[in-house]
Amino acid sequence: MLVRDIMSSPAITVRTDTKIPEVARLLRAHDISGMPVLDEAGRLVGVVTDHDLILRNAPIREPRYFAVLSGYIPLNLEEHRHYREQLRHTMAVTAGDMVEPDVPTVTPDTPLEEAMELMLDPKVTLLPVLDEGEVVGVVTRTDLVRLIEQLEGAVDPDAVLAKEEPVLAGLLEVILYVQDMGAMVHFYRDQLGLEVLEPTDTEDYSAESWVVFDAGAVRLALHSGGERRLGEDTPMIVFAVMDIEAARRALIARGVEVGAPFEAAPGVLVCHARDPEGRPIALEQR
Repeated sequence: MLVRDIMSSPAITVRTDTKIPEVARLLRAHDISGMPVLDEAGRLVGVVTDHDLILRNAPIREPRYFAVLSGYIPLNLEEHRHYREQLRHTMAVTAGDMVEPDVPTVTPDTPLEEAMELMLDPKVTLLPVLDEGEVVGVVTRTDLVRLIEQLEGAVDPDAVLAKEEPVLAGLLEVILYVQDMGAMVHFYRDQLGLEVLEPTDTEDYSAESWVVFDAGAVRLALHSGGERRLGEDTPMIVFAVMDIEAARRALIARGVEVGAPFEAAPGVLVCHARDPEGRPIALEQR
């Protein structure tokens, strides 16, 4: 069994400049214990966990010292290390200030046994899953316990391992095609209170083509355009997939008409389909 068989994907991540209150909100909102931290280029820097937040807010205990001439030497080096680490967390402003670097990682094709061995270390509570340097998912203790629960309760464990893999990795995004971008951003951001994920470097959104909001478990994207296009009269729901070609073949085999993949934006591969009543759906490779 491989890591891809149990990993949670797509991964919920934060950037190095994400503020600490937002880190806490995301951990609570998604009921997770940690997240990978990415730099501006999307490369993995490390992870931030609920332990980091607890350490940040726990009472600070100064280490014990003994005086030698005009200096002080800590009595216990581990106490001193813990004190310095807690000070770093207490003074942190962003996820980048609090990040735990040099974390072990795995790939989708890593044998599950290797991932389990890494997580025997009590300090390792999640493993970022990298595919050619990109974070494509995470393996958490909850993922492992879920598998163990299935195996412990299965009459035939081999039947669990042979269970068909899901085609979809989860609902990723809902796209609304809008006519007045400025008015719609005002409604969702200012009146409903959703946070704009991108773009964040402008106040006048009237000329923007795409505006993406953090809507909790999924993203809400507003798209303006002029010409009539798929999904203009009704929202389009977008599902994440790991391999768009494999997912497309699997759905076609089940009788779903799925269009050919195309690059909707640089590095964003999607394909379109419709449900039985004609509503548009899309697959996006993550």
